[in-house]
Amino acid sequence: MIQQDDTGLLNIFAAQAATGTGTAHDVSIYDKVYFRVGTASSANLTVKFQISLSNTQPDFSAAASATNHWTYVDVIDALDGASIDGGTGIAPTGTDTFRNLEMNFGHVKWVCATVTARSAGSVTVDVMGATKS
Repeated sequence: MIQQDDTGLLNIFAAQAATGTGTAHDVSIYDKVYFRVGTASSANLTVKFQISLSNTQPDFSAAASATNHWTYVDVIDALDGASIDGGTGIAPTGTDTFRNLEMNFGHVKWVCATVTARSAGSVTVDVMGATKS
C-alpha cells in the first residue's frame, strides 16, 4: 500500500544528513511524477533521482546491472523549465534550496533518490504522482 501524507506526497528522505539512498516507491499508477526537495542547515550535497522499469524493486543503493536494473533520470525545474541531468543531480553548495521538479520520463515503475558527496546540511525529498483526468 502506498503511504501518503494529506497532500499526496510520499517521503523518500526526511532530513537526510548523510550520504545514502532513500525509500523507493512504486509510481506505476501515475502518468506524471513530481519531486519536492528542501534542504536545511546550509546544505552542501548532491541529490540524484533514480528510476526503474523492473517489475520487482531494484536495490537503488547497489550498482545497476542486468539483474538490478535502474538508472538516473533527468528532472525539469518548475522555476525555469531547465533540464537537470540525471547523472549530475541538484547540488546546493551552502545555500538552502526549495525546489519542485518534474521527472523527465513517463510511465516508470519505481522511483528513488540518492544523496552523494555530502559535507553539510540535510535534505528532505518527497515524490507525488498525478494521473490524467
